[in-house]
Amino acid sequence: MNCFSFQARVKKHRWYGKILKSGNPVIMSVGWRRFQTLPIYSKQEDNMRYRMLKYTPQHVACMAHFWGPITRSGTGFLAVQDVAKREPGFRVIATGTILDANQTAEVTKKLKLTGVPMKIYKKTAFIKDMFNSTLEVAKFEGLR
Repeated sequence: MNCFSFQARVKKHRWYGKILKSGNPVIMSVGWRRFQTLPIYSKQEDNMRYRMLKYTPQHVACMAHFWGPITRSGTGFLAVQDVAKREPGFRVIATGTILDANQTAEVTKKLKLTGVPMKIYKKTAFIKDMFNSTLEVAKFEGLR
């Protein structure tokens, strides 16, 4: 089975009580296929980047990135947490639409860097102990 990386617009079902977390396993029902995957939820920002979300927003749609079998764009899907449990309650956790089968989407995390200010000028500051290696410094050079 060939697996592809998908982008989908997803919304948590309003009758499902819990909040969905990125990286938690869900069972997707896409067309006639059913498979388990680990979606990463994100939100598209103004600069067209996808910023990772830890949890799905309450009443708003967000993006989900996951691996699965080839499916056409525009196909609807639903997600369930577990099909083996026979507990009473609502089982559909999310619904959505496949937008794109794209392997180049890059989801970025927001970073919080800490350190101690060494020298402070008007609009610049030199921060001590912000990075642990020269590789980390090289990754952040030239970023805004």
